[in-house]
Amino acid sequence: MEGLPRAALFIDLASLDVIVGHHGVRVAPGRLRERLTENRRLVRAAAYGVRDDDRPDSEQRLASLANEGFKVIAKPLRRRADGVRRASLGVDIAVDAMELAPHLDALSLLTTDADLAVLVEAVQRRGVRVEVVTSRELAPPALLEAADAVVEFASLLEAVRSEGPGRRDLPTERGNARPRLDPPPRRRSRRRSSAKPEPEPAKAAAATDAAEAPAETQPPPKEPSSDAKPEQRVEPTDAAPARPSVKVLPQEKLSGRSVRAASDEG
Repeated sequence: MEGLPRAALFIDLASLDVIVGHHGVRVAPGRLRERLTENRRLVRAAAYGVRDDDRPDSEQRLASLANEGFKVIAKPLRRRADGVRRASLGVDIAVDAMELAPHLDALSLLTTDADLAVLVEAVQRRGVRVEVVTSRELAPPALLEAADAVVEFASLLEAVRSEGPGRRDLPTERGNARPRLDPPPRRRSRRRSSAKPEPEPAKAAAATDAAEAPAETQPPPKEPSSDAKPEQRVEPTDAAPARPSVKVLPQEKLSGRSVRAASDEG
């Protein structure tokens, strides 16, 4: 027992709730403590959480952690000026880790808080090996890079899983471990726009191409002949006129008169 490395386990309960909610499981804290401290001499196991007066099970949860052998450090939620309820425990974790560092060989820190990356490096400078217990999908890169070792929480599920449905209730105070939520769907306005609808791209492109068609694509006018006859005009009727079609006439026939050959003049 004396030859085993001295170790401590710090659990950020807000981060633990986010991790187990992500995996959809229920975790037994006692099994988690035994799994993370096996083959080590445990000096301190501490759990940091909040006390929420609006949740009657908050006190029960903290009491059960104390019965499992954890030293529980809890703060009541306070409402800030912006209306957010928080209970910052990062300072408590940092102070306890720095005070305990001279008596440790290893520290296991369960968290997803990016602010604790600075604490990890400070404890390492005291000669303590720090392993971060987290989920890579939720942890920030700075925290993963600072740790001496990263213990993937998914690898512990079989050993620490508890009977019963998984936890789906998120913690009231999440700090930097707050999970990302999808924004609510935007409601479409029921007011009808008075502007005319834009033409479809295909129809607009076809109309533009027809308007800008070069003149050389049209057939050239035919040379007039001596047998050319004048155009006959059709008198309008009472029926609804049909949509006229565009017909390009030779330049010589624009007046509606026939053009005689030069030999007939005089």
